[in-house]
Amino acid sequence: MDGRPVDKRLMRTSRRFNLSGPALNFVTIKNIRSDNNVTSNKVNILISGKTVQATEGETIVRALWSAGLGGLVEVGCAGGVCGACTVTVRFSDGRPGGTDLACMRPVEEGMEIFPCPVETQSVPAPQADPTAVKIRAAFPTLDRCTKCGSCTTACPMSIPVMDSVLRMQSGNFEVVAEDFTTCIHCGLCRFVCEDKVKPHSMGMWVRRSLGMSRTESLNEAPQPDFCSEKDAEKEWEWLLADDSEERLCRAKTFRETGRL
Repeated sequence: MDGRPVDKRLMRTSRRFNLSGPALNFVTIKNIRSDNNVTSNKVNILISGKTVQATEGETIVRALWSAGLGGLVEVGCAGGVCGACTVTVRFSDGRPGGTDLACMRPVEEGMEIFPCPVETQSVPAPQADPTAVKIRAAFPTLDRCTKCGSCTTACPMSIPVMDSVLRMQSGNFEVVAEDFTTCIHCGLCRFVCEDKVKPHSMGMWVRRSLGMSRTESLNEAPQPDFCSEKDAEKEWEWLLADDSEERLCRAKTFRETGRL
């Protein structure tokens, strides 16, 4: 583990459904949780002033589709990635609400839902060898961060968003890239930020810029003269060492240098 906070709800669900490896991802787990918690019980929700009767456990989007009111919320991927169905949720009895995705959030009795307009945005092109100066030129709102922490609270992937924004300000991009490894680019952090900082777009820019830098470095480096099928077999033999520690060490070397 890398020390990043883990969403305990997701871990409980992964154990329940025996998920691991590639299957253990946010979209899979959230969809399984939502679909398998549907019951025959009915609940009343309020969306944009309209009362809707929904089935307990189904997502907000599915409840609206069933009621013929799908047009009240924009839907893109329906998988928790694009952020088009961003909504604000509140409860009149004082239960905690917040910002969420309608395609992911199960309905609850007495839930009041307010669709949020989502603007289309273009991400600035990545730049090789990113610096604090370059990222500020690409994202002029970087230094507006007031350290309120709303972005971190809203993130469904438990990314330390606010801390990562501060790392961007100081140019600590390697750690930023690790922070945003699990980012699904839903845009909830951007939506709750009153200062228009756009953390998810900046995180993607950093990762792409670092990737561009490494690609250029590999292209400039002397390349081994491997061209035959026999040479390819030798590469695999070298990478697939019998000793697990040695195999991991060789894999890291190959990933970092692009050479054996």
